[in-house]
Amino acid sequence: MSLKPLMPLLSRHTSRALPPLTAALLALGACTAGQPPVPPLPPLQQAPTLTIADTDLVQKLNEMDLTRIALAKIAQTNAARSDIATLGATMVKDLTGNQDRLTKLVSAHAITLAPKPSAANQKIIDRMQHLHGAAFDRAYMRYLSRDDARMKPVLASGIAGSGNADLTKLATDTQTLLAAYEAQLK
Repeated sequence: MSLKPLMPLLSRHTSRALPPLTAALLALGACTAGQPPVPPLPPLQQAPTLTIADTDLVQKLNEMDLTRIALAKIAQTNAARSDIATLGATMVKDLTGNQDRLTKLVSAHAITLAPKPSAANQKIIDRMQHLHGAAFDRAYMRYLSRDDARMKPVLASGIAGSGNADLTKLATDTQTLLAAYEAQLK
């Protein structure tokens, strides 16, 4: 193709500038041809694995959270003492946050959390739903006291033995929450 028909469209200066510009661009492309290849990106950091003991702690925390959330919801309506009803609202909020953190923690691992309390704990929940006033308060306080006594060594052992920093932090925070709840009811 001849440039003569295009000459009226292009000015003399533009047509003279195109060949040197094209040559410069080709030379630049040749300069990068001798460069070493870009090193590969480092692999994505994997979440620390959970041991069998960690998995057991996760399951126990999940069970405790599910049961206590259900009972705390009942406490909001069935308790005679206002401090127990108020604590119920606080526990629902705090332990729901715990559940969210726990779910996020296990999402990187092949662990499935139970969606509802165990059959034994569901019986306790069902029984407590039928209690009102002072009878509920006594049964609820008794349950919390027994559950705290059961969970304290589980949490202490989990904190001491876990190699997963996120799980250790969650267990420590849960331990702090349980101590605060216990102090609030004294």
